[in-house]
Amino acid sequence: MIRGKLGRPSRTGSSDGIALIEFSLVAPIGFLLILSIIVGCVVITNLVQLTNAARDGARAAAICGSVSTAQMPDGSGTCSDTAVAAYITSHLSAIPAGSVLPQIYVCTPSEAAAGTCTSAGVRGIANCQRGRIVEVDMYYDQPLYIPLLSTFFQTNPDGTRRLNASAEATCEQ
Repeated sequence: MIRGKLGRPSRTGSSDGIALIEFSLVAPIGFLLILSIIVGCVVITNLVQLTNAARDGARAAAICGSVSTAQMPDGSGTCSDTAVAAYITSHLSAIPAGSVLPQIYVCTPSEAAAGTCTSAGVRGIANCQRGRIVEVDMYYDQPLYIPLLSTFFQTNPDGTRRLNASAEATCEQ
């Protein structure tokens, strides 16, 4: 055994275990980063799907109008508030069933321009007459799955982020 100046065994410069220690320190951060990217992609996918469903629902409600004999765009039956809501939720494949309740408002163009369609408008497509505006509003409370993400990005006390979607269309009938 080689002895140093003070009589203790000297270390030879071996770094066999250092790489394992460095990996064990960096791996959780890398894992958290990858999970955060995946959760971010899920949130963006659900937001895009929610926005597309709101737009399709507003278009369907505008086509239906106040005529009770009008058919839904997909041919699923006669137009009604519940049929339009079912049409909207059927376009949400990635979002759990029953977690989105679309609200349909009908208002004048001036109310829509002022941004008061939801407060001044009348609910239901029965009031959708030619030239009026139909607005579909809906939201989904998206779970963030990772406590660290919930800490920074939650909008609700239960650790979820509220995703909102709204779309307008002009009534055609």
